[in-house]
Amino acid sequence: MNGSVNLADLGRRVRAARLARRLTLDEVVSRADFTVSWLSKVENGQLTPSLEGLVKLADVLECGVDDLVEGLSTPPRHVVVKGGHGRAETVRSAKSPATIEHLADQWRGRAMQPTIVHLGGAGRPAVMDSHDGERFLFVLEGDVRFEYGDEVIMLGPGDSIYVDATIPHGLSSRGKGKARVLSVAHEPHALRSRDRAARRNGLAKAARPREKR
Repeated sequence: MNGSVNLADLGRRVRAARLARRLTLDEVVSRADFTVSWLSKVENGQLTPSLEGLVKLADVLECGVDDLVEGLSTPPRHVVVKGGHGRAETVRSAKSPATIEHLADQWRGRAMQPTIVHLGGAGRPAVMDSHDGERFLFVLEGDVRFEYGDEVIMLGPGDSIYVDATIPHGLSSRGKGKARVLSVAHEPHALRSRDRAARRNGLAKAARPREKR
């Protein structure tokens, strides 16, 4: 497990559903391909059930899988990304490619999108963007040209800017040198959608059954 599902709360929900239907452990396992040990560990938060096991369990308990897992996805306490080891994504425009280094992929449903933008030599803006929310940029290295609506803003090492991200904006490196820019974006509507999707899919991705049913 990666701490993506609160096993203690899942176990309490399974036990509550079983007791509400006045079923014993033996009665539940007799109706599906479980063992008493497996079900007992699930109820005590000691085992991550497979998605298949949860579907069968919900069927026996006459409830939906969503009733058992809704809202149980929890973010990790921290995510560490060593220097240069963030997930790299290449974004290409007509003249100037850029590499986006993602720094918090492991934190599902996060409130921010931190990245480092690696810009090549001079050319048109490598990354043009607009989205709901806000964005913060801090130049780590090099000189950059920041196009923001109908404005052009020059930024150097140590400079930063905080903007309304709904206005189209883009970055490019000034001159022939490369540049690196820390970008932290907040996209409230997209994040809520991703969070709902993570809750629906989190169990299937995180489940690591440790005992055969």
